[in-house]
Amino acid sequence: MQHNKNSLSLKYKWEHKMSGKILNIDVHESIIDFTADYIFKSDKKAALISGGRRPSLFIKKKLAERHKKAFFPPKFFTNDEFIEEIIFDNAELIKISDVEAAFMIFEIVKNESPQLLKSNTSFASFMEWSFEILSFIEQLDLENVSEDKLKAVKANAEIGYDVPENINSLLKNIFKIRKTFYSSLEKSSKTTKGHSFLKAAAIESHLLAGNFDEIILMAPFYLHKVEIEIFKKIYNAGKLTIFIQGNPEKYEVLMRIYSAFGEPLPGIENKKDEYKLNIYSAFDDQSQGALLKNLISGYSENDLDKTAVIVPDSKMLQSVISEISIVTDRYNVSAGYPAEKTPIFSLLNAIIEAQLSRKGQHYYSKDVMKVLTNPLIKNMEFLGESSISRTAVYKIEEALNQGSESCLSGRMFVSFKEIVGEKQLIDEINLAVNEVWKYTAPEEIMKMLKEIFDVFFISWEKIKTLNNMSYVLSELLEKIYSLSAAGSYSLNVEAAELLLSLAKELKFGEVSQAKFQNEDVLNAFKKLIKNKRIALPGSPLKGLQILGLLESRNLSFENVFIVGMTDSAIPTAKKEYSLIPKDIMYALGIGIAKKELEIQQYHFDRLIAGAKNLNLIYPDNDKDERSRFIESLIWNKQLENKDINIVKINKFVLPKFLTKQPAKRKYAKTKEIKEYLKNMSYTYSKIDAYLNCRLKFYFMYVLMLDERTKVGQEISTGDIGNFVHGFLKDALYEKLDSKKLQTLEFEKEYLKKFENSFNNSLHFKFREDDFMIKEVLLYRMKNILHYEKLRSYKNIYGCEKKYSSNIKTAAGETYKFNCRIDRIDTDGKNYMIFDYKTGVVPDSIVSNKYFDLMSNNFDKQNIKKAVRSMQLPLYKNIFEKETGFDVWECGIYDIKKAGIIKFPQKKEIYDKCIDVVRALLDEINGGENFEFDEEDKVNCKICKYFYICT
Repeated sequence: MQHNKNSLSLKYKWEHKMSGKILNIDVHESIIDFTADYIFKSDKKAALISGGRRPSLFIKKKLAERHKKAFFPPKFFTNDEFIEEIIFDNAELIKISDVEAAFMIFEIVKNESPQLLKSNTSFASFMEWSFEILSFIEQLDLENVSEDKLKAVKANAEIGYDVPENINSLLKNIFKIRKTFYSSLEKSSKTTKGHSFLKAAAIESHLLAGNFDEIILMAPFYLHKVEIEIFKKIYNAGKLTIFIQGNPEKYEVLMRIYSAFGEPLPGIENKKDEYKLNIYSAFDDQSQGALLKNLISGYSENDLDKTAVIVPDSKMLQSVISEISIVTDRYNVSAGYPAEKTPIFSLLNAIIEAQLSRKGQHYYSKDVMKVLTNPLIKNMEFLGESSISRTAVYKIEEALNQGSESCLSGRMFVSFKEIVGEKQLIDEINLAVNEVWKYTAPEEIMKMLKEIFDVFFISWEKIKTLNNMSYVLSELLEKIYSLSAAGSYSLNVEAAELLLSLAKELKFGEVSQAKFQNEDVLNAFKKLIKNKRIALPGSPLKGLQILGLLESRNLSFENVFIVGMTDSAIPTAKKEYSLIPKDIMYALGIGIAKKELEIQQYHFDRLIAGAKNLNLIYPDNDKDERSRFIESLIWNKQLENKDINIVKINKFVLPKFLTKQPAKRKYAKTKEIKEYLKNMSYTYSKIDAYLNCRLKFYFMYVLMLDERTKVGQEISTGDIGNFVHGFLKDALYEKLDSKKLQTLEFEKEYLKKFENSFNNSLHFKFREDDFMIKEVLLYRMKNILHYEKLRSYKNIYGCEKKYSSNIKTAAGETYKFNCRIDRIDTDGKNYMIFDYKTGVVPDSIVSNKYFDLMSNNFDKQNIKKAVRSMQLPLYKNIFEKETGFDVWECGIYDIKKAGIIKFPQKKEIYDKCIDVVRALLDEINGGENFEFDEEDKVNCKICKYFYICT
């Protein structure tokens, strides 16, 4: 949009004075174009101040288009940069780092107001409070809150505000803390943002503008009291020009600016918005991203250059980028990508967590594997080849898994010495490495493991200061960059740059040398990197722009998309004032606390007013409410057109793909498999698996495919079962006489054993909810003891006894069977067999229609309906053959209900079950294929082999 001087004076209303001037620009116009025109036609040496850095890039581009040759642009500043320029030009001051300022506050509170610390005696535990106090002091500085007001607040706090006690205590002491903080800053010749603004307000007017002829304040919305004082001095000196965009009568904050500079409100005609409004609903973040992708998929490069996607909540950023990148690579992200989602930050958090859970030199195995399995570590080229690292990590994980034959199996805590001292592990790594790479000596493997543990574990144990942290962090990043592909990925590069910048910051100042406990330094650092954001690479001047709402300030786009429009995301309630209640902020004159909604409403209104196509997308679900900004637009449209149905919501529906269910495969019983099946040692679980599904049996017991147990995995039903079995074997032991069960001494011994067993169980020892698990298990074990006292038997014959036997089939083949019986009781003549069950137990084991179902030539589906498991018949058969004793009773011992579900005593039922087992063994070993039975597909959806059997 081109303007000449005459058109500017006619189109935009301004007042020329000896002081300064305020120019008002319609909200539908591009303030970038207007500012570029104004500067282009001016011959003054100018400085331009805006809320962010992005507008300066667009203005330079516009100026370049107008000049068409080399030129000297104006000096661009943000508000903070302008004040810093003034301060650093007129005083010998250094800006203090946030962490050093927080430490200074901590020391002041510790010395002068120790009651505020309470239990937060370390810097790490008080750090968040330090930052909150700093933020509060900054607001006091920016609004130039006087000592008298603070004293009045102190007096009221002594009476007691209706706020938590610690807040009252802070309010009583804030005057003293602020005064001492100022004194400390002055002594060290340092300053903060708020302190810099206060000092700038005291500088004489002729120094504030420096050597500039004109200062342009571009589109301010909210100005703090001290900012107004500074800019008024420049304004009264005739060197300040303010560009206001929007009707001040609509926004109280803009009216305040006119009033502060003594200017009358301009008469502005309210223009009608001309954008085309489209409102869409989807159901979650990813579907909103997919909808956005569909809407921009047909855009040309020229269209993309005029398009912005606003992402108010950064948690949606990943969904938006993943979908948009499918249709274009011409996009620039300035919304700030969460650094915690990068591999470098996830590695750093894993390293810190491993240190915080460490017990001396022993590390929590789960945290060790979180570090080692990070993509950056397991692919590092320690010996010149990344596969060596991957192999070593895999073998360590395998050794720590429950069920492995390593000495490290199931270890919840492990030390570096134990890992490198496990010869079998080193040999396995060495053998595997030599197969995938080339000959590598065991000494080289051990040297590599030592280097890994030194860099990622051991060196972190010695950190006592933030200065130590700085060097360890720098060494870590150097190692990652020299031995991995981290530098090839832009996100990692940006994340590393951010961390190196922080590492540099931690090297200096009093806080860097202060000594702390290791965990305090780590916790402090963890809080410092929390919620950090990184800018993604790209060009802000071309392509699709992905921005946060504040990043869109002063910019205009023809096509605007806003995603994630929930009422918690836009407008969002700021968290800067979580420490001090807003009522007290208002009483102190801190006005921005009650202008949050108006500020966001203004930026939203200004952005959409300049658009031609406005597309708003929100999630339609039970959890999130649609943004009030959408509700307001809909209401205005309905009011304007007097039609409640004028605005249509376009619902996004994912397409349905109708695909034919793939047929289940069949697998040949090769000569080798048949030989394997014949020599296999069978168990009841293998027979049950075959009954359940032939292919499941094939995957589980022929191919030996199963889910791997993760190192340090959360407690499972298996862990509970193992504990109960172990405890009952120890408490209700072999040869225990039932009469002894009746004694009080036995009960005391029984409960003591439970206490010791639970306290020594590594599965429960380090869980926060161990007391709840303990209470539940204790309740059940007491019920078991009570039930045992009511039962009739002489003694316990055996616990978890193993037996092996053979079963001969109708085809004349003999097969080996193994079993381990949880419990065998005897009355002196007959024997009773029981299997402990801690999970769900059926009301009956055998169907009432057993004989009817079994009469149909052993049909597999009828067998499953007739009997739930072949476990007890097989146990009885094997026990009787191997011992010569008669089994009088079999049953499932229900641990939850403290009762026994008995298997029917009829001999015909047992015999029929063994006949079924014989028939199944012939079927398993006969035929040419393992084939799927259509009747079994009811279990397919919950089967872990579902995706590999089609």
